[in-house]
Amino acid sequence: MPGSQDKRSARDVRDEMAMAAVRKALTGLRFGTVTVVVQDGIVVQVDRTSRERIDYSRLEQVFKGEGI
Repeated sequence: MPGSQDKRSARDVRDEMAMAAVRKALTGLRFGTVTVVVQDGIVVQVDRTSRERIDYSRLEQVFKGEGI
């Protein structure tokens, strides 16, 4: 019987795909947000916003002539 080896339901496959998309969005993210959009109980979109933080902690040393 074709497909009889695969016992996963369509819901299981959708859940796996959604989790993979969330994992991908989180990979390498240091600062930012991941937003998951759900419609009728199904993940339909994953948005990733990455932020770059500027480190000014050594700025005072630069202005005193010490360099970075």
